[in-house]
Amino acid sequence: LKETPSSTSTSSTSSSSSKRTKKGVSFNTSVLIRPIPHSSTYSALQKKKMYASSQEVRTNKIRNKKEYRFDGYDWRNATEEWEMSVCMLTGELIHPAHTFEKV
Repeated sequence: LKETPSSTSTSSTSSSSSKRTKKGVSFNTSVLIRPIPHSSTYSALQKKKMYASSQEVRTNKIRNKKEYRFDGYDWRNATEEWEMSVCMLTGELIHPAHTFEKV
């Protein structure tokens, strides 16, 4: 994916505002095709790393529902990364829903 030359212009002069530049994307004609192996060819360890278990999906669902409730059930109010805490041990972001537990 690459930008077209006309979309890279970011001039903010008043003369450029009268000119309409055509924005868009183009694709390179030279590509590298890589086959994707069938899932049956993966080892058990590879599958475990690639796919979530049903327990992991359930755990994520509970976490997501808690965070969605914290954000007022509105995706427009979703907590942004800069609003989250950072775990001192792992460096992972922590949603405020998990730091402001209701007593």
